[in-house]
Amino acid sequence: MTTRLACANITSVMEDERRKQTEQKLIKSGKEEFLKKGYAKANLRDICKNAGVTTGAFYFSFENKEALLSAILAPVITDYEKMCSTFARREEEDPNTADDNERQMMEYLSEHRTEAIILMEKSAGSRYEKFRPQISQQMQAAFTSYFTKFMGSTPDAELIRILVTMRLQGYMELIKGDYTVEERVRLAREIGIHADAGTTALIKYLKEQKEVYRR
Repeated sequence: MTTRLACANITSVMEDERRKQTEQKLIKSGKEEFLKKGYAKANLRDICKNAGVTTGAFYFSFENKEALLSAILAPVITDYEKMCSTFARREEEDPNTADDNERQMMEYLSEHRTEAIILMEKSAGSRYEKFRPQISQQMQAAFTSYFTKFMGSTPDAELIRILVTMRLQGYMELIKGDYTVEERVRLAREIGIHADAGTTALIKYLKEQKEVYRR
């Protein structure tokens, strides 16, 4: 009886390991397919073929194509949101942590650049297609709050939208570009310095224009 139980346990462990290996093969193949074609045009048969598994094995591991996409993106989104929350608290308590926060975020995005590109540019047709607009809205709210604080009045909403679009596009260029992690971190820091200086100059200009209109 003991021998049978031991054999059953070994078989169960081996089956779990095979299942995990199959899932990892499908996740790897799915990343390549989604990155190349986008979620909407990604072909499930091609994903299975490139992973070296049958469609039956796919459905044993994932309910559908979107479930596979979720397995790829959900962990990254969770990490990203936690990092954003942590960094926001850190910077509020100590603004000098901004550079270190920027470095950590860029290192993480560099490590998960495929997932980031899929999420931001290749997820149309899935539950994640609104993620980029949501990030944009959050950034616009943060920019508006910052400008309002230092201008003493609410900035033009269209100006803020354009500034956020430019900032997002800049970071996507870093993620998509053929750079080393060190190069991305350096460029991100330099972009940040330029953005900070530009923001300060813009706020000064807008305040001056506001005073002109008052006269």
